[in-house]
Amino acid sequence: MATPITFTSLTTAVAFASLAIAPIPPVQVFGLFVALGVFFAWLLTMLFLPAFIMLLGEEGLRRSIKGDAESGSKALTGALRGMGRFTVGKPIILPVLFIVLVIVAIPGMMKISVNDNPVRWFKSGSEIRLAIEAVNDLFPGVYNANLIIEGAGPATLTSPEMVSQLLALQERMAEVSIVGQVTFYADLVTNGAGQDAVPRTQGQIERSLDAAFDSSQGALASALISPDYRRANVQISMKSGDNKSMQRVLDEADAFLAANPFPAGTNAEWAGETYLNLVWQDKMVSGMLKAFLSTFAVVFVLMIVLFRSLRWAVLAILPLSATILLVYGVIGFIGKDYDMPIAVLSTLVLGIAIDFAIHFIQRYRQLVEEGGSTVLALKRIYEEPARAITRNALIIALGFVPMFFASLTPYIIVGIFMASIMVLSWVASLALLPLIIKLFQRGEVEVVEA
Repeated sequence: MATPITFTSLTTAVAFASLAIAPIPPVQVFGLFVALGVFFAWLLTMLFLPAFIMLLGEEGLRRSIKGDAESGSKALTGALRGMGRFTVGKPIILPVLFIVLVIVAIPGMMKISVNDNPVRWFKSGSEIRLAIEAVNDLFPGVYNANLIIEGAGPATLTSPEMVSQLLALQERMAEVSIVGQVTFYADLVTNGAGQDAVPRTQGQIERSLDAAFDSSQGALASALISPDYRRANVQISMKSGDNKSMQRVLDEADAFLAANPFPAGTNAEWAGETYLNLVWQDKMVSGMLKAFLSTFAVVFVLMIVLFRSLRWAVLAILPLSATILLVYGVIGFIGKDYDMPIAVLSTLVLGIAIDFAIHFIQRYRQLVEEGGSTVLALKRIYEEPARAITRNALIIALGFVPMFFASLTPYIIVGIFMASIMVLSWVASLALLPLIIKLFQRGEVEVVEA
């Protein structure tokens, strides 16, 4: 048992350690911290658990085993034996069902949309959500983005042509449904009257701005344009803080500026909290993809090392892969966005959910080496090994159930996602592996007892 325990601990530690690849420091710290914890848990298990068992003595150990046998494990054993007879005796039904479900899940995966909004991490009806909804109803919007424009010189931003161009951009942005208001320094010059109120000369524009700086609007003027007129801030207030909404605003602005470019030497860059969330999402998605691929590769290599066989390594990966496809298909069909919790968990499940397949295959190979045939070994696997795998799956899955009642939706998502992955991986391991093993060992022909 030391070998599978060591390798299951390794795969779990690798999954968490791979988060260090993500370009997000808190995620890196979390991954490395938990990976270190998994290592120490394995070390303590290998060192102290055997010592504790020895302290129990043979009599105490027999009593604990007898108590376990007299408990509800009889019902579990009966259920697993029935499952074993069904999967080994009629091996085609469950795999075909899984294949059909995976095929159906593929269109769902295609529907997954990358999007996030930290405000929606709070439950609907919470004080924060209610406050934001109330402010959104009363004001142009609580989500802000900024287009920072830097002119080639002090005369660039105060030219009538530049002011007219920015007014046109303002009108274009105002047409976007999620945009509540666009404010920039020309509003101080035209008093909101639009293109018709743009002064004809640069001097008139600068005098209007000077007057604004010296008036009660001085604070607003300072927020919209620098005193030397070299840098300007276009403030965009939005009703939605979704990353998809921010991307829509970016696309509209980019399309306008592509058709109406600023004067040569003028630079424009985006800023603001909502834009930073979009940048963070892009880094998170790309970073988690790298972490996912690296974890998959390392786990696969570990399987090759453990089983000393490429085909057994592929076999170990198959149930987990089918499970991930199913879960992501459901995510796509229900319209759940691919956000930060889902991205992080995608990497972690690789190292955690493969544990069941490792124990199943390793125990099967040991039973065959002890002199059992393929079918006999598969039937015996649904005794003590299947009970251990099932208890492990239940303990892990139930461990995430309290998170269903958390106040923050990411915790709820983590709980549902991980519990679902654990249960489906358990089912996939016990239902799919017997058929594939029999295909691998198809040289043997035996009659399965009823």
